[in-house]
Amino acid sequence: MPDQIRITIACPAALIQDANQLARVIGYSEADDQTYGAAIWQDAAGNRYAVASGPVSPVFPEAAVSALTAPEWGADMTAAARAQALIRIGGPAAPDQITAVIGEDVPAALAELGVTRDDVEP
Repeated sequence: MPDQIRITIACPAALIQDANQLARVIGYSEADDQTYGAAIWQDAAGNRYAVASGPVSPVFPEAAVSALTAPEWGADMTAAARAQALIRIGGPAAPDQITAVIGEDVPAALAELGVTRDDVEP
């Protein structure tokens, strides 16, 4: 099993706060609540997303859908659970789900998600 895998995630603008709480729960520190920033990506319909991509533990996909345990640094567990319920593996991105693509090729993951960067913040 590899030491790390890459995951690219599209989080709809309306779900950023909840998704950041989930990242805080399953991440490595309280700083993980900054995983999803500005929603500067959009799909063909104009829905806006924050996108995060990076290396994670190979067990991350399983951990992301397993029972949540509050981290020692605390988190909004209700928000984290709401976000967890909306995770889907495989694109395209949709405004009512948090969509993850697993793979080292980030441009291919973005293409599967169907999002492009819009450098003008809303």
